[in-house]
Amino acid sequence: MANRPSAEKRIENLNFQLSQRKSDQQQILLERIRDKEHADIYTEMLKTCENDIKKLTEQIKEFEDIETTIKKRKKQMQSSLELIDNIVAEGAISDTHLRMLIDKITVSEINGELKISITLNGDFRSHFDTYDELGEITERYSEIWWFPYEEK
Repeated sequence: MANRPSAEKRIENLNFQLSQRKSDQQQILLERIRDKEHADIYTEMLKTCENDIKKLTEQIKEFEDIETTIKKRKKQMQSSLELIDNIVAEGAISDTHLRMLIDKITVSEINGELKISITLNGDFRSHFDTYDELGEITERYSEIWWFPYEEK
């Protein structure tokens, strides 16, 4: 919702580009009628123009559906948020909560180093921390949706 004003500006910009391409399409059609010797070239230009119009129309529709997209994402995250709310309300994480919160824990040893990878249930993963043998954070990644760790 915070990005809505920028989305509206983007829609205006896309609508301007769309009207410009439609105008270009009309000009190309007129030139094709006048210059029948090069009709093939104008036909190719029209195809490109039609593809651009189609892409712009799809982008406009995507931006116009931003509220629908936001509601859909909120619904998907609702179960994860309810789980976290329950944990906070109880003031502690029970075994049941851990089982619902964590999908998988992978422990491996590579070159004498212990690697632990925890996969959470839900769509609320937004950071990744790496710890050394003393438990100190060595690396911190924020707002990422991939993990640089690769199992070997």
